[in-house]
Amino acid sequence: MLSKLEQTRAVYAGKHHAIDAFLDARQALLVEYIQLAGFTPQRGKQRSLPCCESIQHFCNNLVDYISASHFEIYDHVMGAYESAKGEQLALAETIYPKLRACTDVVLRFNDKYGNAGEDDLLTLDDDLNRLGPVLETRFCLEDQLVKALHIVERLSDKTTKQN
Repeated sequence: MLSKLEQTRAVYAGKHHAIDAFLDARQALLVEYIQLAGFTPQRGKQRSLPCCESIQHFCNNLVDYISASHFEIYDHVMGAYESAKGEQLALAETIYPKLRACTDVVLRFNDKYGNAGEDDLLTLDDDLNRLGPVLETRFCLEDQLVKALHIVERLSDKTTKQN
């Protein structure tokens, strides 16, 4: 997921302040997810469950990321799409229901672990393993929207220059 993020950043970095901030937030979230899920090896140490505060912090960042995507990025994207025709608008109409489905999974994870106690952590690994692919799917969908936004804005710039 981090390598895909770097590819997206290489293509779109510096083109939109909001997208840059969004990609920075995604990277921070991914790093935290990787640490929480225990994907970073610790020499000679057996993996132990993270503390409740770490999980709650991750849940807060996860909800902040989802909220920012809905209220900052998607509003901007939809504004551009309203003036678009054809493929880009159809893409948005196809992607948004899938994003909502991902959001539902994320919110269920947050509901379960946002105020988790020690006893709630017994199923954390399984839930993190289910959350990872959902996040990956969401990031791919968001990247499609960013790409389409870039195309729409380029077309809009060309139209403005021609008039």
